Amino acid sequence: MNVRTAEETHTDKTIRVIQALQDLLGVDAVRTSLEDRTLYSLDFSEEPGEIAMAVVKPQTVEQISALMRLAQRENLAINTRGGGMSYTRGHVPIKPDTLVMDNTGFNRVLEVNTVDRYVTIETGVRWVDLRKALKGTGMRVPYLGTLSGNHATVGGGLSQNATGMGRMTLAEHVLGLEVVLGDGQILKTGSWATSGTAPFYRYNGPDLTGMFLCDSGAFGIKTKVNLLLEPWPKMSFGCVTFNDRVSLVKAQAAMAQSGLHTEAFAFDGYFVNEYALKPSPPKHETREMVNEFLKDNPNKWRAYRALLRAWHPSGLGYLKGLPNAMYYIAEAADQAAADRVQQRIAKICETYGARKLPTTIPFGLRYGPYLNVGEIMANREGEVNFPINAKFQASKAVKAMQAFEQFEKDNLALMAKHGIRMACNSLLHGHFWGIEPVIFWKRPLGPYRHHYATSDRREKGLQIEENAERTAVAIDLRHRMQAMFRSMGSLHVQWAKSYPFAKALEGQAAWHVLEQIKDITDPSHVINPGVLGLGLDAGKKP
Repeated sequence: MNVRTAEETHTDKTIRVIQALQDLLGVDAVRTSLEDRTLYSLDFSEEPGEIAMAVVKPQTVEQISALMRLAQRENLAINTRGGGMSYTRGHVPIKPDTLVMDNTGFNRVLEVNTVDRYVTIETGVRWVDLRKALKGTGMRVPYLGTLSGNHATVGGGLSQNATGMGRMTLAEHVLGLEVVLGDGQILKTGSWATSGTAPFYRYNGPDLTGMFLCDSGAFGIKTKVNLLLEPWPKMSFGCVTFNDRVSLVKAQAAMAQSGLHTEAFAFDGYFVNEYALKPSPPKHETREMVNEFLKDNPNKWRAYRALLRAWHPSGLGYLKGLPNAMYYIAEAADQAAADRVQQRIAKICETYGARKLPTTIPFGLRYGPYLNVGEIMANREGEVNFPINAKFQASKAVKAMQAFEQFEKDNLALMAKHGIRMACNSLLHGHFWGIEPVIFWKRPLGPYRHHYATSDRREKGLQIEENAERTAVAIDLRHRMQAMFRSMGSLHVQWAKSYPFAKALEGQAAWHVLEQIKDITDPSHVINPGVLGLGLDAGKKP
């Protein structure tokens, strides 16, 4: 009797699946090297799960639909990866029979309609590419993207509830989607779902669009999106520093109540002192930003006055030694109105002891908005970092910051023992407030960070030896801080697999409805099992 081992059976399945994938997508669209499979099975957290069976890069919606049917037949999982810039293990596999789908092949801008004010794109378009596509139209999507927009895709932001630059969150400005469901069906939402109707309106009956937003990729694979366009407003920038974090957050809470700002992002002392060391951008980049600014501001007197407010002879050197810095942006239909709004925000900040700074940071983030992600993978000392996000209503902002400071104080001795430190940023969009503590510690760069890091960061990482105890302490600090914020009633962007979404909804009717939606949109639970705590069982066989 010939009894085959489980390993032999699995090898046969892998060979069969890889051949089927190559037949469907082409040999070049299927990557099977251990290096590729490992890289695409990680995110910024570098917390490992399983290593994917293969990385696939389809080019058409029909190919994705066929992939879904193959996954059902072969009992595979399919996890979608955009730019890979998130840090909550959204696309990280929890089972070895997983295909990681590289969505960056879906990178076309399909329609820019400035009359009806929408843009239709494939979800693998990066934020930097969308910005280029809209340049010269006088239009923008009100949400401008994440700081990692040179790599991050719009599709990733749709799934992970992206907040960053611009007004509110990305989800607020979505008009409709095209989604491939777990059984291969292709669904359109919003007015796009109505035969013969353009994708210009979201609320076409029940809001199916919302069901697929902020879902961490649980309910379907988003392939196209229609986003609202608006004319670029006039902008007025402010930048201030405060004596301490709590005074800064009190100002942010007051700003939230006023509703005057578009965004307000505060960097802790660690970050502002890092920025102080950054060299000025190359002259041609500075010239391009200034020329674009002057084009947006035909009143030369106002324009040059604003440029003088943004300029400092030391570049960003004026940040050295500051405890923090907060930039904010005011927007309006005309420049005089934007300036008046900015002045009203400045008065709110002055109430809490703000001191004015040059507006270099907000100027750069509007006219050269995306950071070099290679410098984020590790700092100059070779420390890696891990951010934690928590969202609160503005009335809880001060308590949340005070809780962070007490947590930091309580753990100072432990962190000093292991060479760990913390910083803390905060972000205000509209009426809600977010806190983002960041933990720093020395460890070698893993495959993900090494891939994206700049050469100097890579070289520094090679000089560092792994200290398992130090890393375990850093991860434990993160988990304890997350639990502390959750006990205070926090929400989180990118819940994915790192934040306890299922536990947060435990016993609520909302959780039971979400389980039923998962069974409808993905009956065999092939799409990203485990994300949000959904799809952990086998689902229904086709």
